[in-house]
Amino acid sequence: MTNKLLATVAGLLLLATAGHGQSFHYGLKADLLFTNINGKGMSGSFRPGVNAGIFTEYSLGKKWGLQPELLFTLFNNKSEDFLKYYVNSGNSSSNGNINLGYLSIPLLLQYKINDVFSVHAGPQYSLLLYSSESLLQNNRDAFAGSDLGVAAGLTLQVSQVRFYGRYVMGLSNVNDVDDRYKWNTNQIQLGIGIAIR
Repeated sequence: MTNKLLATVAGLLLLATAGHGQSFHYGLKADLLFTNINGKGMSGSFRPGVNAGIFTEYSLGKKWGLQPELLFTLFNNKSEDFLKYYVNSGNSSSNGNINLGYLSIPLLLQYKINDVFSVHAGPQYSLLLYSSESLLQNNRDAFAGSDLGVAAGLTLQVSQVRFYGRYVMGLSNVNDVDDRYKWNTNQIQLGIGIAIR
């Protein structure tokens, strides 16, 4: 999976830099994030988190472009009635808090509506780097090591500043306890980016 992802990124970068009249921009971005995890034993409610990292923009003409990003995403969520579904493996002394840190890589196709507004959509791969939760006995991890999703949103560009609104729907089952119940992630992102170049 990782090799396929790297090959896809390399292919998109080569495609983006081929041809004439194309431009390249990069910068920093930070988002206020609202995340939830849907599934049996999870609260399903949106809770605040943060998202920060770098973005790049490759123009493929007047209207189209590519926008790969590299982000650190921090989820803050809660479990609910976890022991109801995991009687034998659940930790009865757990406080239910779930903190997950991901390295997220969205690969977005961008369409410019005009000089100010653009829409973007594409896949997002997230690699779990950090997990702080005590849902299971014997310090076992409850969450899978990666998550694949689809992102879509709107950008407002004012000179070097970009204001983002985005929704990310998780497609992967992030439940690593067993295969009885499916857990999916969802994100609402509201953020700002500043182009350095």
